[in-house]
Amino acid sequence: MDAGLQQALNPLAPSQDTAMHVPAGSVTSHLGTTSRGYFYFTTASLALCLVFAVATIMVLVAQKTDSIPNPPGKFHLKGGNCSEDISCILERAAFKKSWAYLQVSKHINKTKLSWNKDGITHGVRYQDGNLVIQFPGWYFIICQLQFLVKCPEHSVDLKLELLINRDVKKQTLVTVCESGVQTKNIYQNLSQFLLEHLQVNATISVKVDKFQYVDTNTFPLENVLSIFLYSSSD
Repeated sequence: MDAGLQQALNPLAPSQDTAMHVPAGSVTSHLGTTSRGYFYFTTASLALCLVFAVATIMVLVAQKTDSIPNPPGKFHLKGGNCSEDISCILERAAFKKSWAYLQVSKHINKTKLSWNKDGITHGVRYQDGNLVIQFPGWYFIICQLQFLVKCPEHSVDLKLELLINRDVKKQTLVTVCESGVQTKNIYQNLSQFLLEHLQVNATISVKVDKFQYVDTNTFPLENVLSIFLYSSSD
């Protein structure tokens, strides 16, 4: 090959040193980014499923009460700026007789979780980590929690329990941080829902064995307990 042509093509050819050189920490960084991205995607998917489930329930409730005329001063939701205002949506919903939407407290120091007292409640009372029922009937109960585990040298069991009057009615258990596997951080979402007939003064609470792993910093708005009265008994 002509020496001039070969010299002109050489700068375009990738250098072997350049192609093969990969910084030592880049693989670990890439895996960490992939893991975090997968967690974000999983969390978003679970949240979307939860919203879809609640929306489906709301449609069923609306159909159930469709034959009841609106009292004076009340109207159906037809747009406006309520689409992103949870309190506005709940106040105009068909199940507005009794409902609650609480976010977990940032100061967790025991297995029975406490919730922010400035949460949204209507027709239900909050006391010492309990939601206290004021109207009898069938209630939908939904709880979602986010966990961040800095893995020790052994596996960790994460368990979420929904309690009615101190009795466990529903629970979810998952094991993270496998023994012998080096993993820095594990992000885990746990959620549970329950349909239960409750009497006046019945209590609803949530317990988590490893409460120190509840993540109140990364996704503070995703740790929630929500209930609403689906069908009244009175």
